[in-house]
Amino acid sequence: MDKVCQYCHAFKYKGESTGLCCASGKISLPSLNPPPEPLKTLLAGTTSQSKLFLRKIRKFNLCFQMTSFGATKIVHNEDGRNFKSTFKIQGQVYHQIGSLLPMPDADPKFLQIYFMGDEEQQSHTRCLYNHIERMEEGEIVDNLQTFLQNNNQLIRLFKTLCNRLQNDNYVIVIKADKVPYGEHAGTYNVPTINEVAVVMAGDPCERRDIRIQRRDNTMQIIQDNHRSYDALQYPLIFWEGEDGYHINIKQRNQTTGEELNKKVSAMNYYAYRLMIRANEDNGILRCRQLFHQYIVDMYVKIESERLRYIKFYQAKLRAEEYIHLRDAVIGNVDATNDINNIGTAYILPSSYTGSPRHMHEYIQDAMTYVRAYGRPDLFITFTCNPNWDEIKSLLLPGQTSIHRHDVTARVFKQKLKSLMKLITHYSVFGETRCWLYSVEWQKRGLPHAHILIWLVDKIRAEEIDKIISAEIPDPNVDPELFNIVTTNMIHGPCGTLNMMSPCMDKGKCTKRFPKPCETDTITNMDGYPSYRRRDVDNGGQSYELRLSNVVRVDIDNRWVVPYSPLLCKTYKAHINVELCSSVKSIKYICKYVHKGSDKAIFAVQNVNDNDEITRYQMGLYISSNEAIWRIFTFPIHERDPAVIHLAVHLENGQRVNWNRGNEAF
Repeated sequence: MDKVCQYCHAFKYKGESTGLCCASGKISLPSLNPPPEPLKTLLAGTTSQSKLFLRKIRKFNLCFQMTSFGATKIVHNEDGRNFKSTFKIQGQVYHQIGSLLPMPDADPKFLQIYFMGDEEQQSHTRCLYNHIERMEEGEIVDNLQTFLQNNNQLIRLFKTLCNRLQNDNYVIVIKADKVPYGEHAGTYNVPTINEVAVVMAGDPCERRDIRIQRRDNTMQIIQDNHRSYDALQYPLIFWEGEDGYHINIKQRNQTTGEELNKKVSAMNYYAYRLMIRANEDNGILRCRQLFHQYIVDMYVKIESERLRYIKFYQAKLRAEEYIHLRDAVIGNVDATNDINNIGTAYILPSSYTGSPRHMHEYIQDAMTYVRAYGRPDLFITFTCNPNWDEIKSLLLPGQTSIHRHDVTARVFKQKLKSLMKLITHYSVFGETRCWLYSVEWQKRGLPHAHILIWLVDKIRAEEIDKIISAEIPDPNVDPELFNIVTTNMIHGPCGTLNMMSPCMDKGKCTKRFPKPCETDTITNMDGYPSYRRRDVDNGGQSYELRLSNVVRVDIDNRWVVPYSPLLCKTYKAHINVELCSSVKSIKYICKYVHKGSDKAIFAVQNVNDNDEITRYQMGLYISSNEAIWRIFTFPIHERDPAVIHLAVHLENGQRVNWNRGNEAF
C-alpha cells in the first residue's frame, strides 16, 4: 500500500476512495487497546499453544461469550481445509441473552457460567459444554478465564450488580445509548455504573435496552444496534468490554473536531475498524475464523440497518400506476381489497444492491448493449490469486490469505481496476465499445469477476489464436508463462483420473473436460469455438502432475482452460478468456454474469399483502469474503457507458408516489 490517510493514518492504495477509511476525516473512533498477556501471545501464533488457540479460536470464544449466536443456517470450517475457508450464514443473525443464574434444574450456559461457585468449576463447565478434552486446550481456557475476569469491565460490572439483586423480582438493565456525563463525546468506552441499572421487573425501559433477569427461563433477543452487542458476543476481540456501534455516534468536522448533526452509519463504523493503520496493532485482524464470523455478523447488522430505514421511513410511501390507484380511491376495487394495500411498498427497490429488481435491471442493461451493439465479443473470468505478492506482503506472521479476506478483497479490487484499464484504455484487444462486469465469490473464499467486452472491430477467425490459447506453453521458449499456465489454468484433472473432483456430477465433468484435441481452431455458429489443442504427436506440450505421493498423471492440452497469454502473464492469475460473439444464447450469458450470490426463499407470508418484505423473505447466503467486500462499499457491478432508464407508459399509466392518508387528491 502506497498511501496513508492524512486523517486516520490508515494504509491505502492510491486507487482507493478517499472516504473508504474515515469518510475523509469525519469519523474518529478510539483505537482498541492491544491485549496484554496471555491473550497477546495467543494471538501472535508464534508458539504451539498459540497456534492451537488460533486454529480453534471460535471454540474458545464460545467458551466465554455471554450471548448465543443464531441464524437460519450456519456454515463454517474451523481449519480452512476442503476449500471452505469462509464463514457463511443464511437469513437474519440474532444474539440472545439469558438470566444471570440458571433455573434449579438447568445447566448454566453463556453468561451464567461466570456466576458459578469457583474458578475451577467454571473452567470445568466451559470445557464440558464445548467438548474440550485435551489438556492443552483446558490450560488455555483456564488462562483466558482468569484474564477476562481481571480485565473485562462488563463481567466485573455484572458481578458487582448481581449482589444488588435482592430476589428474582429485580433485573439488570444495560442502556442502549451512551450517557456522556461530562466526558468527551468522541470517547466510547465500557459502560459505567450510571449506564447499567438495577430495577424492578416490569419497570418501563427503552425497547433497545438489555434486560437481564436474576433467574428466568426465557431468552431476550439483543437489538443489533445496542452498544454492547459486539462485546457480549466477542469477548476475545473486545476483551475490555468496550462499546461497539450504536446509533448516536456523530460525525465530526475534519478541521475543528466539532460534532456534526450527521451520524456515523454502521457501514462507516466497521470499515473504520477494519483498516490497517500505522503504529496500531489491530487485534481484530489477528482472529482468523473468529474474524470471519465477526465480519459476517457485522455486515448483517449493516444490512439490517438499511432495511429498517427502508421499512420504517418509507413504509407509507407507495407506488402504483395512476389508473389503478384512481380506481381504488373511487371505490372501484373488489370487496376483498383495502386501500392500505394498494401499491407496492419500497421495501426492496432497485437501489438496494442484490435485490431482485437490482439484478433484473442489470440484466436488462446488458441486453440493451446487445440490442445496440450486437453480441459481446469476449467473456472473461478473472479470479483472485492468493499467492500475489501484494497479498503476502500484508499478512501478519503465520497468516495465509484464507485468514485475511480484508486483504484479498482490497488487492483484488485494485487488480480488477487495473485489468479493466488495460482492456478499455490501452485497448489490448482493440478499441472497446462498452463493457460490464459482476463480482462473485468462490466457496473457498476467493473473489472472481465475470466480464463482458464489446469491441468496435469484431475478432476475425484468423485472429483467435493470437488472442486466446488453449495450449500449454513451451517451457523452453517461455518458462514464466509455462509456470503460470500449469499453476492456474489447468482444469482438474477429473474423470477417471479423479472421480472426487468438485466438478464431477453423476460420473461426468460438468465443464466437459477433457476437451477433444484439435489441430486448428474451429468456429461454431451457435456456441464457443473449439480452440486449437494439439496433441503431443502434433507438437503439443505435456507435463507430469503429482496428485499424491504415489499418483502421477500426464497433463496435456485437453485439460487447459482457454486463456489470454498477455493477461495471464501480466496478472499471474486464472483468467479464462472466451470468444462469445457466436453464442446464440446471449441472454443466458447476460443472466449468468448477473446471477449474484446464492439465495433461498425460506418464508412466504400472507398472499394478499402487497408489502414485499412481508410477502417474501429472501434468505441470502452471506459469506465472510462477500461481507468484507460489501463493508468496504466496493461495487459488485460496474458498466460503461451508462444506461438511462426511460419511464415509458400508456396514458394514465405513469407511476405515482403517494402517502397513506392522502387518498383524496
